[in-house]
Amino acid sequence: MAFVYSCCFWFSLRLGGILIGIFSVFQGVISLAFSCYAQSHPNEVKDQITHWLNNLDLIYLKQYLENVKEDPERFASLSITVSCIYIIVCVLYIYGAYKCNNTLMMAYLVTETARLVMLSIIIANFLFLLKQNTMDIGLLIGASVGTGFFLLGMFYLWVCAINLPILVNEIKLDEQAATIHKLQQMLDTNNQNPFTDAADNVPYATDYGYSRNMMFAVSRNRATIIN
Repeated sequence: MAFVYSCCFWFSLRLGGILIGIFSVFQGVISLAFSCYAQSHPNEVKDQITHWLNNLDLIYLKQYLENVKEDPERFASLSITVSCIYIIVCVLYIYGAYKCNNTLMMAYLVTETARLVMLSIIIANFLFLLKQNTMDIGLLIGASVGTGFFLLGMFYLWVCAINLPILVNEIKLDEQAATIHKLQQMLDTNNQNPFTDAADNVPYATDYGYSRNMMFAVSRNRATIIN
């Protein structure tokens, strides 16, 4: 049973799934644009990472950023590849939502689940690092509330997207049940007709215009003449 039957309390799940796919494509395009920029400007990436390493308390992320600083082009190429695959998966989901094809939608659901888990981890680390590097309580509260609502919205869209295949399966099961019920009604209707009526209506049940039941009947006048 599906948890939701509409998207954003207004759109159908099918239209909502298409819009969610378009929104995901937009996110993939943004990620692809940043990756391409990092690929073409590796020196700027190194300078920015150096600034973070020298001015911020990065704790356990320091080693990871040092690895990225050594070869930013390799990480940018990996990010470009992942972004392109994600965009292709989103396009397949849009087409699958339009055609109500669950097979085409499964790749997006798995990919989006992994992406949301990674996004949650990144946001949690960001808030922890923000707490380590600032004493501004207002900034911490604002960042926590903003990122919390962002994750809440993203998980709501994920719930809508994952319920579309469930709803498609429910519709197919309802159609199959309706077809079976209609066939059962047709069989019951045919079984209610007596076999005698069917036998009396066949062409060979008459003999020169008389029904089969009257073939051996003898009229009363004929019986009188014989006597």
